[in-house]
Amino acid sequence: MPLIDSLNTFRASVAEANGFIALAFQQDASGAYVLPQNQRDFISDSAFLKLFIAWETFLEHSFIKYMLGEPSILGTVIVRYVQPIDEQHAHKLLIGTQKYVDWSNPDIVKRLCNLFFDRANPFDTFISSMMTDLFDLKTVRNAAAHLTSTTRQQLDSVGTRRLRRPCVNLNVSDFIFAVDPLSATGDTILTTYLNKLDVGAEGISNA
Repeated sequence: MPLIDSLNTFRASVAEANGFIALAFQQDASGAYVLPQNQRDFISDSAFLKLFIAWETFLEHSFIKYMLGEPSILGTVIVRYVQPIDEQHAHKLLIGTQKYVDWSNPDIVKRLCNLFFDRANPFDTFISSMMTDLFDLKTVRNAAAHLTSTTRQQLDSVGTRRLRRPCVNLNVSDFIFAVDPLSATGDTILTTYLNKLDVGAEGISNA
């Protein structure tokens, strides 16, 4: 599957997750939400997890394609330091002696890309430009997957910084659907993050 397909699959997954969110926030003729708060929160958390998984999947697929010597959408072949014999072998090289690759950790992604590719690779460029956002997204992912005192505290910290106001006992929905103070067009925090992920995915695919 060429890189354009990986990019399109990522975008389709994002669109699908956004569709779930839209369904969760449907309103009746009087303007009241059809679903109660707990169900809206559950769907929103699940949709966010789907979005995050779509990003991790895109990273893994595109990384392996470049390891196998596949050109970018624009036809660029990035310099690689490994030559796996097939996709399965590429997976084994990435995992090494570990049990899996933590694609949610941008530090690990950067270390891997600079181990397997020349420094002028699209992963290093775009992951470096998104480091803070990617760590924020991982924090939100952790809270969506399992909200504990620790993950809530971490989410409160991200919310306080991003929303520019003190946040206590913040939940995922409250954070991602809040208006981004840095947005000139009134976008939500989620929209801001998704726009950055899309720019990153396109940049990695185009090299």
